[in-house]
Amino acid sequence: MTGQPPPGGPPDPRRRLNKTRNIIIGVIVVLTVFALIGACTARVARGGGIGGSARDHITQNYERDTALDEGDVDAYVANGTPAEVANEIRDAERPSDQRSGASGAGNIAGTQFLQYPDYLVGLFPLAAGTTRVMLSRDYRSGYHHYHPYVGAFWVPTPRYAGSGSGNRGGGSGGGGK
Repeated sequence: MTGQPPPGGPPDPRRRLNKTRNIIIGVIVVLTVFALIGACTARVARGGGIGGSARDHITQNYERDTALDEGDVDAYVANGTPAEVANEIRDAERPSDQRSGASGAGNIAGTQFLQYPDYLVGLFPLAAGTTRVMLSRDYRSGYHHYHPYVGAFWVPTPRYAGSGSGNRGGGSGGGGK
């Protein structure tokens, strides 16, 4: 016997269950595809593109101003406050961390700093309604340049997300890196 009912007998109940299961799986697959397409479309509509980066967003959307460069940190000018520009950049690529520069001696109120694994971004009020966007060429140079602002929060080690030290203490039983 093959497991099929004899001709003229009752239908196999598993056949109906298999058909229902296949319909449910098909609906899930279709909904998943639409959700993925929607997410990609929303990212492109925000200007982030597929696989976009904050660096790409800055270089493509803001005006380069070499007169404002500071060492290994390139300057751009953007319309909007530092907080507004930070939101635009964050939409392009989510930073590892974001800090306000309004605390401590010498810091400028409204300043924002964005930490990425390969670079840092400093946002400073420039003139009414504009922001000086400072993009470091690499993480270490950005960290050393902005150490007075972010040194208490970020580590000098590239690709280390979060606060604290990237080095372990020495001493007996302390263990090294």
